[in-house]
Amino acid sequence: MSALNPHRANFAAPSLKRALSAGPALAARLILGAGLAAALLAALPANATDDVAVPPKFEVGPIPQSILDVKTDNDFIYDTVKTIAPEIGGYDDVFLNEEETVAYTTGRDGWIWKVDLKTEKAERFVDVPVMAAGLHHIPGETTKIITTNSRRGGQQYPEGEEVGLYTLDLATKEVTALVTRVPHYDDPIEPTVIPIDQQERVRVDSLDDSNSRPLAITNDAAVSADGKRVYFTESYVTDGATMGGPGSIATVVMLGNSGRLWMYDFEDQTVGLVGAGYAFTDGILMEADADGDGIEDSVLMTDNVRFQLHRLHLSGDRAGESEVLWKDLPGLGDGMRRDSKGRIWVTFIAERSPQLDYAHMNPEVKPFLMKHPQLISMAPTNSILLLSPDASTPLWFTSHYQTRVTSIAAVTPASNGLYLSNFSESTPGLHRIDIPLE
Repeated sequence: MSALNPHRANFAAPSLKRALSAGPALAARLILGAGLAAALLAALPANATDDVAVPPKFEVGPIPQSILDVKTDNDFIYDTVKTIAPEIGGYDDVFLNEEETVAYTTGRDGWIWKVDLKTEKAERFVDVPVMAAGLHHIPGETTKIITTNSRRGGQQYPEGEEVGLYTLDLATKEVTALVTRVPHYDDPIEPTVIPIDQQERVRVDSLDDSNSRPLAITNDAAVSADGKRVYFTESYVTDGATMGGPGSIATVVMLGNSGRLWMYDFEDQTVGLVGAGYAFTDGILMEADADGDGIEDSVLMTDNVRFQLHRLHLSGDRAGESEVLWKDLPGLGDGMRRDSKGRIWVTFIAERSPQLDYAHMNPEVKPFLMKHPQLISMAPTNSILLLSPDASTPLWFTSHYQTRVTSIAAVTPASNGLYLSNFSESTPGLHRIDIPLE
């Protein structure tokens, strides 16, 4: 989606309000200009928006004051970023080896790239099925990591390459599919969590066309502390689903309920549904085992396009609850990572725009926007939020005008800084910023 410039962004919502209160014709003239609007409207049937249902109103409030209270006065990313390996294009995640001498990135080109952090040179490492998004360590494994693979909007892939959850052996470059199909389930209207003792898991090798469907998108993952379970997000379910591109626009605007969270069990090779009814499930993060039984009691997850962070209670007194820890977040919540102190780094790949906020509060304008997706814009900024280990307290927040790093999808903490995943080819290279708080 195209970005507004900083000045125009301030007027997008009132412009839409004035225009759409008078009908699509004035909206088109205001946003597109008289000449282009005339051409568009001449070709637009009178009932062009009649077949697009109006979704429910979604309340969007101001960014929580506790977040704004810790916002930096300066553009911290612009001021401290260092960029190496300019041969790397856009990528969705960064994974560091234990010695922090090598970085692996998940390229938009379908390759995982390897960066020598001493020589600051990069090379293609392995061509994975479709495009890898997330890369995650498996506790207890020395060379194998998790990859979450999806299609990128506008990209064509060889026949037979499948969306799914995979492992990659960094020593041998062997790629192994864990999950490429999931059982059929109906989407609940509201976010729903299935407690551990009620989850229905099925063996992956029993899934076929008669009892399952291919995964639509495998976005991000988190691995349990014992290395036995992998939680992974299927952001939304529709034919032709992609990471970015036209396929994701309907989800951003209309706020569906097909976002899901799945869990794969290494021990018995089963997969089962953990959470459903979200608009766009994205970043996922493990929480501690509070009762000492060796199994996580909850996980954290971003509902990206609803600007929310949820805690999904898997066991205990609140089992089955999807607790909204934060709402009205600054933007589209993407990846989450913990640093060595347990603090949580949350990225917003794009910040909220007044235009989109207004559309959520006034859903009668959405059919018009869906007919003219070129009018949908996000703010020209992205940002990073640091939360306390229990996700209750904002510790630090900074916003960046996308001049040095265009689309920040994730933060990977290291001893010498924070590596920023950049899902855009506009600002190539591997980016690292300083650690703002010790």
